[in-house]
Amino acid sequence: MTSPFKIAVLCNNRMAFPALQALQTAGRLCALGVPDNNLEVIDFCSMLSKQTGIPLFIMTNESCNHYIKKMIDTSGANTVFTMTFPWKISSEILTQYPGRFYNFHYGLLPEMRGADPVFETIRSSKGQSGITVHVIDQYIDKGAVILKKNIPVTAEMTHGALCTHLSWLGANLLNELLNLLQRNFLGTEQNEGKARYYPKPGASDVCISWEKQDAETIEALTRACNPWNKGAYTQWNGWNVRIVEATPVQIVNHHTGLPGTILSLDKENGLIVKCSHNSHLRLDIVYTEEGFMSGHKLSAFGLRQGGQFQNL
Repeated sequence: MTSPFKIAVLCNNRMAFPALQALQTAGRLCALGVPDNNLEVIDFCSMLSKQTGIPLFIMTNESCNHYIKKMIDTSGANTVFTMTFPWKISSEILTQYPGRFYNFHYGLLPEMRGADPVFETIRSSKGQSGITVHVIDQYIDKGAVILKKNIPVTAEMTHGALCTHLSWLGANLLNELLNLLQRNFLGTEQNEGKARYYPKPGASDVCISWEKQDAETIEALTRACNPWNKGAYTQWNGWNVRIVEATPVQIVNHHTGLPGTILSLDKENGLIVKCSHNSHLRLDIVYTEEGFMSGHKLSAFGLRQGGQFQNL
């Protein structure tokens, strides 16, 4: 394909921002589409649109089809990238504009299908994440894979940190991706035998069960919930406390109390809680309606050594 490769982007998350800027710098970006309820993305794309003259289409779920057609027809886009776009591209659109739609999935396919693979990657302590660019068809996350790029996930990464690394990866893979598309590469079918689907995290997914989860599992959950949920939930006397940052610690021969029991609560040792399998977790940073604070400062609200967090 020798003609300019004009690309429209439908996006709904800051992870798309570096790729948008790279496409604009390369002269490829010809239109933007965003949901009407994401102010952060609207603000960024509005600024980009004003600076460059690239048209911006703000749409609702109900008006999505109309605006996607208008976006393609007015901009002359011969390719559309979706980046965390919340709505399924309709069969009507896919039929009317065949071979034009590709999704940036911010996780590895087919093992990490679903709305938030970043959460599940960190919660499950996977050592790898990445971006999978695939053909959009009538099924969610099942289209042929055009390009897959992996990055390591370290034991310190939060949800926010991994999202930032993936956003950079999204910009860096564009040259290779565009070369594949310009050569009319049709992609590689996914292995359904390896497929796993994870729904969007619900209330039960972000709550701590001290009696069922060990310290390593809870620590990973806190990172998977940071910053978007301000940590993982626990309760004390009906009071919601979110664990933002925690560290597994070793306490020799300390078998006192049930999981959830507070073993230490002072400035010197911090707030240490017993978890399942006789493991122990220091709650370094917590969040309550009163603000973010060091874990040991919960003593000001009545917590004491020997008290117990509830299992949720």
